[in-house]
Amino acid sequence: MNPLLPPGQLNAAAILRASKSNFLPAFRLLPAERRHDLEIFYAFCRLIDDLADRGSAPPGLRRQALAAWRTAFLAADFAGLPGNLASLIRRRNLDRQLFLELLDGTATDLAPRVRMGTRSDLDLYCHRVAGTVGQICLPIFGADPRRAKEYAETLGRALQYTNILRDTASDLQRQRFYYPLDEVTAAGLEPELFPSGAERYLATFAAEAGQLFEQAARLEPPADARALRPARIMAAIYRALLQKMQRDHLRVTEKRYRLSGLEKLFAVGRALLAPQ
Repeated sequence: MNPLLPPGQLNAAAILRASKSNFLPAFRLLPAERRHDLEIFYAFCRLIDDLADRGSAPPGLRRQALAAWRTAFLAADFAGLPGNLASLIRRRNLDRQLFLELLDGTATDLAPRVRMGTRSDLDLYCHRVAGTVGQICLPIFGADPRRAKEYAETLGRALQYTNILRDTASDLQRQRFYYPLDEVTAAGLEPELFPSGAERYLATFAAEAGQLFEQAARLEPPADARALRPARIMAAIYRALLQKMQRDHLRVTEKRYRLSGLEKLFAVGRALLAPQ
């Protein structure tokens, strides 16, 4: 076992207890075995996210840890990965390439200064950090990975656009700017002075995120409707978050928005009661 990777097994239960993710209500909709598998995958995602966002280790050591993950995923039979994660990948026949692309997205966030030159650059990043996660979740949910691929990609982009809006203030402090530079410049804005005069641009970006949620709903395969209930819960919670930001005039450079427990409950209820 590589000393830079968690020894033995991923402690999914402990990572789940420490998390306050908006995704957690969706876990409860899954049968026990699938829920357990999703918890393992979620624990892995949290560890990778910590490398980029919350790790206290020096950047060089975090890059080494990311390289160690990549080596383990490339190894025959996933030797070197925590045992329960390797078992999950084999049992659910998860795509190795998707994990490698997720690591590529994490590497982007490890850079001292993050910039997206164009919308294509942003959407590639969204694929790597969110679309891959959605696709990996499909067989865990019990959905057909080929039939629901476009749905997972589109919903992943909607979720990530919402994350970008929510995290604008903290990202600016970390020298991370995910809004496409060519669009920002064309709007007469200066990234270094953001958010001065950015209200209209942020409103447009938020509207595009809303359109992606609508597009994802149209792309959901009817044959996978039951299996994709957790994804619909995630979509409903994040769309409620997006709408909360919009109602408050997208003051994302001043505050980080959260949903209350009651707001999450209403979002979940709307998703469960909506006609399929």
